[in-house]
Amino acid sequence: VGLIILALVPGLGVQLAWYLPPEGERALGERTMGLIREALNDSNFAELPLCDTPSGSAALNRIQARLTDDLDLPYQVTVHVLDHPLVNAFALPGGFVVFFRGLIEAAETPDEVAAVFAHELGHVVNRDPARGALRTAGSIGVLGLLLGDFAGGTVVLFLAERLINATYSKKAEAAADVFAHRTLAAAGIPPSSMATIFQRLRDKYGEDEGIVAHFAAHPSLGDRIASARAADTRLTRAPRPALSDTEWRAVRAICG
Repeated sequence: VGLIILALVPGLGVQLAWYLPPEGERALGERTMGLIREALNDSNFAELPLCDTPSGSAALNRIQARLTDDLDLPYQVTVHVLDHPLVNAFALPGGFVVFFRGLIEAAETPDEVAAVFAHELGHVVNRDPARGALRTAGSIGVLGLLLGDFAGGTVVLFLAERLINATYSKKAEAAADVFAHRTLAAAGIPPSSMATIFQRLRDKYGEDEGIVAHFAAHPSLGDRIASARAADTRLTRAPRPALSDTEWRAVRAICG
């Protein structure tokens, strides 16, 4: 049973992710987004609100366009902002990138939001969310049968928590960082923006708390900060801000 839960099922989940049709992966992401919104909301049977103002959403879409201009994905990338104070961001299967209000409030420049956006896009491109979801769902499905959780309530909550606080392998995290550095440089956004927000959050929260623990999981946060700063040498054009001052104010006010 241990081998099935810890090795066989997770391994199958990783392999099956590459065979998911785009529409199936997109549906998985949409369904998971609903589960996460329900799990995070204090009100019973209600979903956590999404932040959406015309100017704020347009500004985030502008960042998305700069970062995805040369990407060839089988589905459209969609960005959401959840009205929650958690300082975090994550990706879901099917091209969904999700920010929490807390991260937007913690960022001091639009370039910092773009840097986190680019990192999550790296996970999308490599299909890490789909692999993680299938791996987790498979394992906790077996555990649910063993523990008698046939209604699936515990399974749903655990899956939502795992996706929100997704930590991938050292190889996957490093690949997402490399993708972010390359994508930011090509868009004329300094990759060191990632180092700036990581460093400030580490100074504020310490190495192993909150968002820092999320981003520090693999590899060490110090190495990631150094790599992001060094990646500025990849800039091939004069850097320009991810957004204008007016657009940045709109993003900051997207939750009202």
